[in-house]
Amino acid sequence: MLCRSRRSAANAPCDDGGESDDRQAAGTRRAAGADGSLCRNAGPDRGIARGNDAACPDHTENGRRTGGRGCRDRGRFRQYAGLTPQSRRERAGDPSPKTAAKAWSDSKTGRGGIANRPVWRLTAPMCKGAGMAENGHPVRLEHRDTVAVLVLDSAPVNALGKGLRAAILAALTKAEADPAITAIVIRAEGRSFPVGADISEFGQPPADPALPDLCDRIEACTKPVVAAIHGTALGGGLELALAAHARVALASARVGFPEVTLGILPGAGGTQRLPRLIGAEHALRLMLGGKPVQAAEALALGLLDEVVEDGLEAAALRRAQAMAGQPFLRSSDRTDGLRDGIAFHRAIASARTKVERGRLPAPARIVDCVEAAQLLPFDMGQAFERAAFDDLVGTPEAQALRHAFFAERGAQRLPVGTVSPPAPRRIGIFGARTADLALPALMAGLEVVLVDPNRPRLVEALERIATAQERQVTEGHMQPAARDAQWARLTPALGAAALEGCELVLLGEAGFLAEAVEATMPGTTLALIGRADLAADAARMADILGFRPAGGRLIEVVAGPQTSGAAQARAIALARRLGMEALRCAAPGGIGARVMAKGRAAVAYLIAQGETPAALAGALLDYGLKSLVPDAPEQPAAAVVPRLSGRVLGAMANEGARLLGEGLVARPSDVDFALMAGNGFARWQGGPMFWADRRGPILLRHDLQGWAEERPDLWSPAPLIEDLGARGGHFADLNR
Repeated sequence: MLCRSRRSAANAPCDDGGESDDRQAAGTRRAAGADGSLCRNAGPDRGIARGNDAACPDHTENGRRTGGRGCRDRGRFRQYAGLTPQSRRERAGDPSPKTAAKAWSDSKTGRGGIANRPVWRLTAPMCKGAGMAENGHPVRLEHRDTVAVLVLDSAPVNALGKGLRAAILAALTKAEADPAITAIVIRAEGRSFPVGADISEFGQPPADPALPDLCDRIEACTKPVVAAIHGTALGGGLELALAAHARVALASARVGFPEVTLGILPGAGGTQRLPRLIGAEHALRLMLGGKPVQAAEALALGLLDEVVEDGLEAAALRRAQAMAGQPFLRSSDRTDGLRDGIAFHRAIASARTKVERGRLPAPARIVDCVEAAQLLPFDMGQAFERAAFDDLVGTPEAQALRHAFFAERGAQRLPVGTVSPPAPRRIGIFGARTADLALPALMAGLEVVLVDPNRPRLVEALERIATAQERQVTEGHMQPAARDAQWARLTPALGAAALEGCELVLLGEAGFLAEAVEATMPGTTLALIGRADLAADAARMADILGFRPAGGRLIEVVAGPQTSGAAQARAIALARRLGMEALRCAAPGGIGARVMAKGRAAVAYLIAQGETPAALAGALLDYGLKSLVPDAPEQPAAAVVPRLSGRVLGAMANEGARLLGEGLVARPSDVDFALMAGNGFARWQGGPMFWADRRGPILLRHDLQGWAEERPDLWSPAPLIEDLGARGGHFADLNR
């Protein structure tokens, strides 16, 4: 049986009506041993402290293990309940969980804490800049009769950075203090309700108000707060909404917790509030899957209170007015998802079995935190969650996944001065051998002109398209009406003249280029599929580029020296419309192909020197690079062998540095993105250039110099690595 200590009155959270007598009594009944630590007995009825060791007060002294079977010197819940010596967070300067819990309690009772901090932000001037509304403030406080509306306006996506958090807190405090205000609505301008926290702040010293504090302050508000959600409320944005006392959303809205894809967990109360609303099974599905769900599903789960087709603010105002002056239940006090304790426990056990087979630490910590929602009072569970978040955010996996996120974002940048155009609506495909691109284009709603001067080849391509469509209809993936609509948008032709009016033409063969130039107007983008050897003497060089499928879901848009920004932007827009990732580069052979070729050459050399394919495959497995090894076992045993993986990754990073030095790639993160999106490099390893920074350019240069004596073509240090090693720089410094 898992026990928890009785909370002291000073630290017990108290809101308007105080904590229920039943809940306080429950806390008393679950009191633990003499030292107050969490404990459990050996046996099948085990709680959160997993494994063969239990956190038992009979075998601990001052929070340290003193011996005896069943002891854990890091029982998962003890230190986070504020029952053992200072935690690592407190020693680093952050308040201890116990202190944080008291501040949270005091904020509700009016004894200090967040509620009574100086509100200088109300009068301090706010500098106007990127991400702020026209009036210079990221939050507008508006009035609708007796309801205050906090309008978040921090373009482009209302990310919850420190400036927006401070402005929300100031506006909320002002609205709560206004006696004429009876309720509060929080909504957002622009494309979306906050899409999450500002990821660039992760791993940095905390800036007040921290997002968990802001969410607690919203929940502790004495007046009902309604969140009005449109767009996509993700991560911290959804945590902010969960802290409100009701949630209304547009039918088109989506909500979710993608933190697991960044190697972390929701750290502002999400793992504690969500299970209280919807139970463990669905909470774990949302947090472990990382994918958002539509508003209708969120409503059915109990995450949302109302969904409307339009009139979002009006619906939120109606709900706020109905709640004004009435008792309301905070998410931290809800028990809807906790009522079926057996189902909750089974969901935890099932999820734990699945995540224990994984490589990343975040999923297991998410399961632990959701279990804490059932076993601990809210404030203690929240402290446990925050400590888990702090542990995860600094892990190598989380650092690599954040790098992957920013690498993907950097790859989407267009040439300076280029306005992102809409995806082309009418495209041409010249050459039936590349007609496989026609079906995804038709499915994306585009008009397609398929041209090939060879009639049998054209007929064969049309038959392939028709067969693929019929297969989808038979399997239930496409309705017959959709098939007919797609077929109506497809125009076959034998001559290039049919390409007139196309905004972009995909050319399967370089020999078709001259005809396409003659048949289309200047400004039409001409994309050579799979080729990047752009002829320097061709007409209309500004319109010509390479459109290279690079494996996976990656398209490399290869620009020549004269290719216009508009042509590149149109090709990128098409790739995204087709559901692909796009990356601009100037490398004729493509980024991934060149870097992977060096990796294969390094593997071949090592095999020739006597290394076994099994050993190499095991060393490269965690990097997602088993495919580099010929005759690799189907399921090699993963092994950390820097002697082998370092040689292969060193050759790949060295080639990436050469691409950068030759000016063929804009930034090191583009190399990493190409390898992750197109060649299977594991995202949680960050890519070869990220690996090089972890190794350190000074050490990498030393390694390469030693290996270069054997194979100079693979390991002779690129000039850029020599330069970075000499001055102590890093590739990350070049990610602009």
